[in-house]
Parts: sequence; C-alpha cells; structure tokens
Amino acid sequence: MASSSDHYQELANLEMDGGYPTADTTRTLDEELYFQRAVQVYLWALPAINMYAMKKGLGELSGYGHDVMSVTEKRLKPNTLITTPNSDVIYGLTFADLSKTGPLVIDAPPMLQALIDDFWHRPLTGPEIDGVQYLGDIGLPGPDKGAGGKYLIVPEGYEGEIDSDEYFVFTCRTNGVFIFVRGFFSSVDDLSPGVKAVEGIGIHPLGQEPAPITFNPISDTPANALFPADGGYFDMLDEFIQSERIDRDDAYMHGVLAALGIRKGHTFAPTDRQKELLDLAGRTGWKMAKNVAANYASDEKATWWEDRQWVAHVKTEKDDFMHTLLDEEWRSRETGHTDVTAKVHMFVNHYSISTGMVSAIVGLGAKYGDAYKDSNGEFLRGDNTYTINMPADPPAGLFWSLTIYDAETAAGVDAPGQTYSSLNSMDGLEENADGSTTIVVGPQRPEGTANWLRTVPGRGFFSLFRFYGPTQRFFDRQYKPGDFVRTS
Repeated sequence: MASSSDHYQELANLEMDGGYPTADTTRTLDEELYFQRAVQVYLWALPAINMYAMKKGLGELSGYGHDVMSVTEKRLKPNTLITTPNSDVIYGLTFADLSKTGPLVIDAPPMLQALIDDFWHRPLTGPEIDGVQYLGDIGLPGPDKGAGGKYLIVPEGYEGEIDSDEYFVFTCRTNGVFIFVRGFFSSVDDLSPGVKAVEGIGIHPLGQEPAPITFNPISDTPANALFPADGGYFDMLDEFIQSERIDRDDAYMHGVLAALGIRKGHTFAPTDRQKELLDLAGRTGWKMAKNVAANYASDEKATWWEDRQWVAHVKTEKDDFMHTLLDEEWRSRETGHTDVTAKVHMFVNHYSISTGMVSAIVGLGAKYGDAYKDSNGEFLRGDNTYTINMPADPPAGLFWSLTIYDAETAAGVDAPGQTYSSLNSMDGLEENADGSTTIVVGPQRPEGTANWLRTVPGRGFFSLFRFYGPTQRFFDRQYKPGDFVRTS
C-alpha cells in the first residue's frame, strides 16, 4: 500500500501539458477535489448533523413536534446511543419546528434548568439585561434566575408584535429549535423531583391556548440518536438542508456544500462514482474527527491543568479559569475566528451549548472535563484497570460525577450488569481517610473495591467529570482531579 506521502507526491506530480491538465490529470484532480470538499463538509457540519440525528433517533421513539418530549425518567442508560449523555440527572428533550408552529411560548416553572439551541447548535440570542447578554439559557442560569417566567422564541426576521414586558424574547436562526431540560434529584433512590421538574415545563404556539405536552419515557427503550460515520451522513445533511431556511452564516462553506450537490430547493443526485467518494469521505471524516478528539490534549490551551490529561470544552488560560478563550460558537474572543479543532472535538463527542455551560460565575451551570488518555499519555482501554483519585471536597455545590463513554459511539459504556456508566456524589461513595475518593475503572472489580466502574475488554473508552454548581475553589484553581493511573 502506498504511503500517504506517496499519494501527495502523485498529486503534485500529475502531468500538465503546456499548462493544461491531461485527461487523466483532470479526472484525478476532479475526484480528489470532490473527496476533499466532502471531508471538510463532514467536519464542518458536525454540529448540525449531531443535532438532526438526535431529532430523528428520538423522534422514532417519541414522535415529533413541540408538544412531545422524550424523558429519561429512570436516568439515561447505555441503551440510548447519544453523545456523552449525563446519567446523573433527568433529561427532557424536545425538537420543535418554527416553520410549523410560528413563534413558541415556553412557560418555565421555578427552579428549572434548561437551554435552547438552534439546529446548527448555536444558542438562541436572548435579551440583554443589566449588561448581561443571555444566550440559550432558561431558568436558573437564564434571565428569570430560577424564579420562573414566560419565554418567547421567534424566528430571525420576525416582524410581528412582541410584548417584551411579558416575555423573555429569544431569536432563532433556524426553523429547528432544540429545547433541552435537566431535572435534578438529591437521592438516587427517589428520582421523582427531577422528573417533576422536567415535566413542569409548558410549550405552545403564541396565540394558542396551552395544551398538555406528551412526556414519553425512554429510559428502558433502546434508541440510536447517532449521526452516520459513512456516506449516509451526506444524505442526512441534504435532508436537513431541505428542511431548513437558508442559513446566512459561513457563506464559503455553504458554497462548498453546494459544490457537492447539496443545495436548498435542489435534488441531491450524486453519480455512482460520487456516491463512492462520499462514502469514503464520510468514513475518513469520522475518523479524522475521532482522531482530533482522542489527541485533543495536545492542542494549544486545551487542557485544564498543565500536568493533567483533562481537557476543557471551551479553552481557558491555565492561570485564569474566570474567562474562556472561546465564545459559545467556538470563536476566538480575540479574533472572532472559529477554532475548528475545538469545535470538531465538541460536536463529534458532545452536544448542546449555552452560556451556562461555559460561564465563569460561581455556582452557575457546570464545569466539564474529558480524559482520553491515562497519566502516561496512553489511550484508555477497557482491557486495563485504572484508579482515579478525586481529592476531598470536590468543587460542586450541587453534585459531581464521573462517567465513562465508549470511544467509538461516545455513548455510555454498555458493560454487563452495569445499569449506569457513571458514579456520582449521591451514590454513597466510600471515601479515604483524608476525604478523597478513589474510583477503580476496569473490566473486573478488584477484591475489596467499593467504588468501581466496569469497562468492556476490546473497547476503548474516555471519561468526563462534571461539577454542577461549581464553587469558588474551582475558579481559584485550588482543586485538581487526578489522572487515570493504570494499575494492570
């Protein structure tokens, strides 16, 4: 098999006749350009197709529309294939379509924590109040600050009357609206407070009487809400583009998309050879994205701490956790340019974004960190056994958790006999004499081990810590989780 350098040399050395390409050169370069454009489109469109795949996958279970919500009433289990879900809260997920409903009203009950994104995974733009610009947040991190209130979602360019005194108004750039609700509980033996919080929300079109939402339980029903890792990705992308309004952001990449044959109002009809190239590009793009994520700790300013493998979703300086270097659309706060590596890492393995997820306000939202490698810089593998130490008093006002995810699917590790692929501070974890908590992660429980997460031999995995309601100790950099240390 020719090396990659040979391939590049062959391209560079293709024959030109008097400044014009030969027939063979034209064919080779045309196919190469189509393939390269398709790979870049795969990476660029991950935020949208991650979202659209969730809509389709959960819609097959619960149905579609603003008045349907999928609820993980027994917490989210590994049988739900979705990127890095949280098994330690109750989820409610609704996918609305403004082209069918018009402006939507959300009645937020007190103490709700929710967010609203458009279908390119951009947080909806809300009001600016007392110098604070709200982006995507409802409830505790939103403008109602947990008191409850009425929200109005309008499409960009909406010219109807809006009562800004009655509603917190948010603008959406797409037809699709992702409404994502989290419900919290204080005991793993009683999930009802979390379910009640999620099912307290109301959603209805503006000008219509509120109608009951259908809350469909999905915890025990297998679901596949993952995006394709092959040529099927481009079929899904075309379906998405046809369902949406024309997006005005990133005109160049939309032009690249059009060069592949995907345009609003046009039939996507690739030739047989183009279908082959699209399949190769889809498989290549997925692997490129996974490679970016697996090695993201090597990217500039990607890790939380210099001597740890934990990476941040939105980059920060090592000596300043109070400010993020990227905004809610993964653009540099200095230049406004997209950090394409950070964005690929986010949306190949994760979903949802709002200011509350990246804020540097003590007690607000959450802080997250991913680990793909152990303390020696080797990938985490299900055949090995590791320990990880969480020092005493983790900086979480609500709770903290550690979850393990399959390296391929980014869904929870589905190990025999393990209901959830996570441990949290409500689980009655055994502490060490100094107050720290040691968790063992591996295929077999070592004798005498209390805190254990089971892995699957032959499968890679990665991990995510969550600190909900981060305390001052986190922002002051007084707390540092341990790395995964291989013991066998």
